[in-house]
Amino acid sequence: SPDNPLYPFPSKAHFITSLLFSSPRLPFSEAQKKAVLNWAKELGARNLPTLGAIKKLNTRLEDLVGDPTEKVTSHSGNVFYINSVAKAIAKDYANPLTRLAMQDYPEDSGKGMSQVFNGMKMLLDTPSPPAVRVHGAIYFTDELLQDSTGGYFIPQRFFLGAADPSMDDTETCEHSEKVLYALGRVVERTDAGFIIGEDQEIIPTSIFMRSFADIVANCGELDCGLTASSVKYGSLSPNPLRAKSKGRMVHTVPLIIFMDDVSGNISKQWNKHHAIYMSNANLPREMIEKEFFVRFVASSPHAPPMELMRAMKESICDAAESGVIAWDCKYNEEVMLIPYGLFVAGDNPMQAEECSHAGLNCNYFCRTCDVGGTKQHKESAAGYESIFVAGNLRTPEGTAQEIRRQFETAFKSGASTKLQNSVSTTGIRDSASSSILNTLIELGKKLRKRTAGSQALSETAIEATLQKEFEDLMKGKGLDDVINPLFGMEGLDIHMDTPTEILHTILLGVVKYFWGQTVFLLEKAKLLNVFQYRLESIDKDGLNAPCLNADYICHYKGGLIGKHFKSLAQVMPFIIHDLVPQTVLDAWTVIGELVVLIWHTEIVDTEVYLANLSRKIEDFLNITSQCAPSILISKPKFHFLVHLPAFIRRFGPAIVFSTERYESFNHVFRLSCIYSNRQAPSRDSCKTFSRQDIMKHITTGGYWYDSTVKTWVRGGEMVLGYFDEHPEQARLLGIPNAGKIETAPTAAGKTAQKDAVSWKTTRCAKILRTDRPGVSHHLGKSVVTRQGEHARLDGHVIFRHPAHGKPHIGRVREILVSSDDRQTAEHIALQLFTFADTLHPSLHLPCLTLTDNEVVAAGIDLICIVNLQHNCIDSRCTDVFQKPLHQERTETSRTKAVMKHEPTPKFFLNVYSIHNYEYILLIVPDTLRETPLRVVNVAEARAVALRQLRDKRAAKKADGDVSQPADDGEGDGADAQILSAPPPSAFDRAPAKTRKPAASKAKAKAKGPSAR
Repeated sequence: SPDNPLYPFPSKAHFITSLLFSSPRLPFSEAQKKAVLNWAKELGARNLPTLGAIKKLNTRLEDLVGDPTEKVTSHSGNVFYINSVAKAIAKDYANPLTRLAMQDYPEDSGKGMSQVFNGMKMLLDTPSPPAVRVHGAIYFTDELLQDSTGGYFIPQRFFLGAADPSMDDTETCEHSEKVLYALGRVVERTDAGFIIGEDQEIIPTSIFMRSFADIVANCGELDCGLTASSVKYGSLSPNPLRAKSKGRMVHTVPLIIFMDDVSGNISKQWNKHHAIYMSNANLPREMIEKEFFVRFVASSPHAPPMELMRAMKESICDAAESGVIAWDCKYNEEVMLIPYGLFVAGDNPMQAEECSHAGLNCNYFCRTCDVGGTKQHKESAAGYESIFVAGNLRTPEGTAQEIRRQFETAFKSGASTKLQNSVSTTGIRDSASSSILNTLIELGKKLRKRTAGSQALSETAIEATLQKEFEDLMKGKGLDDVINPLFGMEGLDIHMDTPTEILHTILLGVVKYFWGQTVFLLEKAKLLNVFQYRLESIDKDGLNAPCLNADYICHYKGGLIGKHFKSLAQVMPFIIHDLVPQTVLDAWTVIGELVVLIWHTEIVDTEVYLANLSRKIEDFLNITSQCAPSILISKPKFHFLVHLPAFIRRFGPAIVFSTERYESFNHVFRLSCIYSNRQAPSRDSCKTFSRQDIMKHITTGGYWYDSTVKTWVRGGEMVLGYFDEHPEQARLLGIPNAGKIETAPTAAGKTAQKDAVSWKTTRCAKILRTDRPGVSHHLGKSVVTRQGEHARLDGHVIFRHPAHGKPHIGRVREILVSSDDRQTAEHIALQLFTFADTLHPSLHLPCLTLTDNEVVAAGIDLICIVNLQHNCIDSRCTDVFQKPLHQERTETSRTKAVMKHEPTPKFFLNVYSIHNYEYILLIVPDTLRETPLRVVNVAEARAVALRQLRDKRAAKKADGDVSQPADDGEGDGADAQILSAPPPSAFDRAPAKTRKPAASKAKAKAKGPSAR
């Protein structure tokens, strides 16, 4: 009964046992589950359920809450399973953990943006949320209504915006300081009929007074009809959703779709699965990034990716067509949901396949635009220049038309060559229909092949046979039903909705390429050991970059992953400032600035930000042409950067369409594969995630429809309150922030285990020049800032100056903790830094000087920690000392080399630091915020790069080697790039003396790890 405190579980033992066995990251095998139950039984646990009882309970919960798993048989005959999109989004609205955080309408956030619903696609391009409730009445888009002024209006879009001070009548919705507006057309009623205005206007929804239903109820009000000139702007008909929803509120649900190939094995043996996950884009970015809110949809080791994507599309479209009836726990009412695809995330090869693109190795390598051409064209002046800008944008209609032409070609003689030419000249290849196309081409070759003693078939007969085979292969379907399923999907422009992914394009792309080339220079000059001890000496305080283990990075320099490159991009210029040519140093300084810009979570001024980002990208491409001219041709990811500003404008900050959250979720999926018998891998994965989602839904307060009592119900009181007393169980289930206690900004960290010190002996007393007889304090080791970070002694912080409240940078010199309350830091002594007037000439960074001035601040004044690096360039730090090496928490006799910093007050403010970038940006003086362009004469730099390319080719021809290094797409190809030209580029390398060693290197490279 729903009144039972343990509903829907028969007992507490059943509930806790099911909860234990439902952890995504702590799965149990059948043997382990039996062992745990036997262990509990031997210890005397009462009413312990058997493993069979737990399985029956899981089946009962699936019947009660809803089993989302559905079987799919593809056009080619592959069988796999999918978890229903409709049931997943219904759970989001019926669960307070997700529903209360959702934003139902896109938001015009003014100058800046921080969420996906601030992007232009949700604001202007996708179908608008179709309904809004005002004063209890529901108003739909594309329906006539009347406002409080007596005028008529047809809304076309609803969106949130800031309150307009000039409108006293605006009524804020549940979002603080936000007002719901309608974009539409004013309608005037005349004797000739209703006239719809040509221009769109924006009005607050709070002035809506009479809905379409009210107007229709007034007999004769619509009898005059529309004027002829107004028909193109609207109609006087009701929105079809009004009847379909049957009086319910209607919401749209934008979905972020991700597909990837992932191994189902824990060992190194590759067991390829394709998997699809999704996220609800109505949630804020902070929640989308959490693993708890990633939904598994489908996987299969057999079906190709586009067959899975077709099933995903059909699941979304079926849900949108029928409407998903769900319980809205925020307003305690039934609602109707209409899902649609917002964008498709993934690595570059997967996104290329989703766009019916031939991939990164083809001549026209960009899936977004038509940039590219033959190698000769790309090495020409016009072709080389085209890489630096966006070309003509591809369209789904144009791509689909080219695929149809390829099918027409398959019936003709010489189809194989013609098809290769088509792919070569357009970059279009559709993997969804490639099996049918290849079958037709092979059959055509067989029919046209002449054999001795037999008469050749006429071309008409061959085409008739091919047509018959084509009809058999199509199985009664049209061509549009078998080509890319994402073409024609409502709300999705696949070429514009596969945004440049920053993990694979930036970190595992351009940063990785420059890392490989830089390591080559260091090894060639025998300076890698210098790089290593400098990296070991980097100050990591305030950097939030735990992946800077110098020994590991230098030893495994060819096998680093994204987190290593993300950390290196923030510190490289401080290490290599005198180890590499100036052009390479300039490239790393621009990379540092780019990474910080791209990893912004909140953009204050979108236009300024995008202008700055475009400027940095262009400068980076220009400096790259100086370092390695041919890498811009052979590595398409450099060109992909050009499209990044447009995608940020369309979808919000780049971190929104990063795939790091989904790559992390791959581990959870892999565990589901490992803990199964692998007889039905697709079904088992779907069932595993289905049961986990059901348990999450029930225990976090979600609702479901109980057909027995004919109402929406939720778990019993003991079930809903269990996590409050057992936060460790909530963490096992992946619930974010479970049991987390917020720390006050003034809470101190560890205190020195010493007796209290009198006030007059403290540094703070000397600074303040005050005497407080009888007052004593304890000396603290760290203090918590406003951002919840621990600032340690001799660490650096941004704080508000107690005298005038302006932010400053200071070094923590002393922490005085109250003797009455060991958790309160009363006084912090800070030594001040001052900025130099100009940027550093080679690193282009703000320079700081540690002064003798000191102030005393309260704990509440500390804003955040900040990363400073010692200015070893101007301080001329060259000495090295040996530091004892620690192993197993023990100091050993072994040592490692570490840079010895000269005792000078010169420092750099690390503006490459991603951590606390917003506060770093605010504290930098306006005159120091804009760095100079590294390449001033762009035309000359590109002309020199072209000459280097041509001279390089001529030199290779003279040596009898005309081979060129092939682009490996997403692979590990940085070290394979061979670049040289007179005058030599920064990454000039001597060509291989013989072909054989080069082949051996390529073979070894093919065996190495690759990043996508």
